[in-house]
Parts: sequence; C-alpha cells; structure tokens
Amino acid sequence: MIRVALVPLDDRPVCRVLPAMVAAVAGATVATPPAALLPAGRRAGDPDRLADWLRGTGADAAVVALETLGHGGLIASRLHDEPVSAVLGRWAALRDVAGPVHASTVVQRTPDADDAGEEPDYWATHGRALHAYSAALHRALDAADGAPSPRTDVPAGVRLDFLRRRQRNHTLNQVAVSLAAEGVLDTLVVGADDTALAAVGTAEWRWLRTWAGWLELGDRVPAHPGADEIGAVLVARALVATAGHAPRLAVACAEPDGLSRVARYEPVPIGAGVASQAAAAGAVLVDPADADAVLVVHPPQAGTADWATAPPEDTDPAPAARTAALVRDLLGQGRTVALADCALGNGADPRLVADLAADGSLARLAGFAGWNTAGNTLGSALATLVAYQIGKVCGTLDEAAARRLLAHRLVDDHVWMSYARPRLRRELGTDPTRHDHVAPADTPAVTARVAALLDERWTALRPVPGLRVATDSVTLPWQRTYEIDFALEETGEQS
Repeated sequence: MIRVALVPLDDRPVCRVLPAMVAAVAGATVATPPAALLPAGRRAGDPDRLADWLRGTGADAAVVALETLGHGGLIASRLHDEPVSAVLGRWAALRDVAGPVHASTVVQRTPDADDAGEEPDYWATHGRALHAYSAALHRALDAADGAPSPRTDVPAGVRLDFLRRRQRNHTLNQVAVSLAAEGVLDTLVVGADDTALAAVGTAEWRWLRTWAGWLELGDRVPAHPGADEIGAVLVARALVATAGHAPRLAVACAEPDGLSRVARYEPVPIGAGVASQAAAAGAVLVDPADADAVLVVHPPQAGTADWATAPPEDTDPAPAARTAALVRDLLGQGRTVALADCALGNGADPRLVADLAADGSLARLAGFAGWNTAGNTLGSALATLVAYQIGKVCGTLDEAAARRLLAHRLVDDHVWMSYARPRLRRELGTDPTRHDHVAPADTPAVTARVAALLDERWTALRPVPGLRVATDSVTLPWQRTYEIDFALEETGEQS
C-alpha cells in the first residue's frame, strides 16, 4: 500500500494521529511534518517550512489542510491578518507535488459561546452576540431587497473585524475551488466547522457548494459539516484511488426518521452529511443487499444535552436498545459493520456502548466513532470502514491495527468524553461551557486522575479484551481538559 504525506489542521491526535491509524488498517503509512512545524493551540505552525516539507516529501499522495499550509493552522486562520497574496504564495507548493493532492478547506465558524480560547480576543465578551448577529445576517438574505441590517449591540469595530476576516477566508475558499477546477487539487473537501441552520458560515458554505456545482466538479469537491475528521477521510480516499476500488457501503438506522434529523452544530440533515462524507472518502452508497459493509448510525436525540458543555445525568434507553439490536442483527448476518454514534454532541452514548459491550458485540465491529460533532463522527467512522474494505480487497488488512483503532476510539469517545471528562470537570469545578487551562504544576495530578477514571470504566466494560490504556501514558495536548492523548498496551488477555 501507499505512503501518504499529511499536512494536518494542527497537532491534536484526531488531526495528526487518527489519519495514520486509519491508513494502518489497510496496511498503508502516513508521514507527517516535524512537530516543531505544526500548530499547537494558538501557536501557529511554520507555513513556509511546511511548504518546503511538502515539496520534498516524495510520498505517493498528499493530504493537505489548506489552513495549515497557508496560515499555519486552523486557529491561525481565524487569528492572523496576513493578506490573501501571502497565503496564495504558500499554496504554490501544491503545484510541485508529484502525486495526487487531496485537500481540505474549512468555512470559518461562529461558535455560540463567550469564549476566546480559539478565536480573536473579543470573542470572550461578544461571542454569543456575534453568533446571534451572524444568524440574523443570514436570515436577512431571504428578506426583500433593501432590508435593513440586523440590530445588534456588538460594537462597530468588532463587527467590521469579524466580517473582514470572514471575507478574506471566503476569498481563499473560492480560490481553493478554482484550484480543484484547474486540476491542481484532485479532491477538495469543503468543511463547515461548528455551524448552525442560520449563520454567515452556512451561507458561505452554500455559496461554495453552488460554485462547485456550476463548475461541474461532482464528487471531487464534496461539501458537508465537519473539519477535524477530514484528514482521515482524505487518507481513505487516497487508499481508494490507489486500489482502484470504491467500496460499496450501505447506511442503516434503527429510527425511521433518524437520517432526516439535524444534529446540533450542523446545518443539514444527518443523511445529507453521510452521503457527502461517503463520497469524500471514495465510497459508493448502495442498497444493503448490494453492500460490502454497513454503517449503522445512532441518530441525533432531541434536546440541548452535550457531553462537553451540558452533560446529562442519563440518556434515553429506548433508542440505544434499538440501535444495539440493529447492530447485533447485522453482525449475526455476517456483515461487516461500523457504528457512528451521533446521539449527542461531544461523546458517545453510554447506554449504547454498555449494551453492545455486554455480549462482546463491540469487539466485533470494524469501526466505531462517537466524538465531537456528527460530521466528525460520521467522517471518521466511514474512513475506518473504507480502509477496512480496501485492506480486504488488496489483501493488506491489518486486523491488529483495526482492533487498536476500535479500542482507541472507544476509550476516547466514551470512556473519556462521556464518562471521565464530566466527572473530572465537576471535581475541578471548571465551567464546561468554556475551554479551561490546566497549569503545568497541576498536570501530573490531573492526568493521574484521568488515568484512574479511564481504567475504572474500561475495566467495568471490557469492550475490547486484551487492550488497555498504558500506564503513565495520558497527556493533555493543549493543557486543557477538552481532549487527551494516550497510548494502548496489550494485556495478554484473550478475546
């Protein structure tokens, strides 16, 4: 299999490590730039040296986050004031890559939070108001000509800076679409990061989709909600292109209206996201009778519960039971199954995980995801399923790598996000609606507590026998409790 050069959105595990874990399932490898060149939190990467690295990598294909190559990272693209010409100068390196280039660009987000952790400083006091203003601007597009600008208490200078940054990034996104039309980019995924039904970003995203349609770019420029998962999705697409085989996948949901529901943070029904994510990964959606494998979707549940910002005391047992029954039925038919848990934002449904762990069904899955937004979950689950099928077709399937990726996602998406993280935050007394900061002096105690909570839940569930979180391996990549990193180790226990 191939060697893929990856320029990720940043150095977080889901952006930098997950694509390599997906590739390993099919027996492929991923090369990433030296850590010093990559962005970390609000510290930008080194885009000029990243461009040099990309030119000299010699890989069979490249997967490139255009924000990192042009600005030094996704967060840098929101914070920095570099002109369009400087970014385009760095993008010139895309023309010097020998193999196919699969790229991504992300429509700038407008989060509904007074939190400047990943935004300009004024977001700390005007974030929610800007989100409301953004929604009002979008709604005004549907009003009669000459409709007055929406009223807002956001100061004029903040409004100007907010829209000026968006206009610059929209210009760059238009150029990215033109690079795909020119053939410089073999693929361009247009992601919509942390958006809503009404938002300036949703309008921009739809304009980009319209231009891609007018240019007749088809599946070469899919557009859908998501961002952090796109690296893994495009690695899967690179595997498909090399193998010359598009896996035939079916989508199954236990709820009759499940795929028509709109998940929190997203602007379209989840079924539309599935279709576009599958196209981005190089798969073809077919009827179950004709499918090589099946993606089961645990659909969004009503309400505002969210495992990061508003963790619930419990989840509805009935939908979890129905999804678990569907998974068991498909596994009983001998089908290859991956599970995308989109019930709530920012973590997996504990009831669903426990139900499937009880009889060993979790360990029989080809893939699992249940993290952050529905787009993040769907894309990474589909990427894993595609890599699994490519490995089977090419005779390079690494079952051990697939098992480790399954265990890794279960640790991260449930054991951490929907079990340990809410408990830790309550113990620390941190506000879950804002990104926190763990001081270096406090880090050893915090990571030790995280490890203890992970071990407690993993031991109780035993979802993938023979693996566990390695002792002393837990770290906080960005010195906050939102995400963790860890390593897995073998226990010698038999499956």
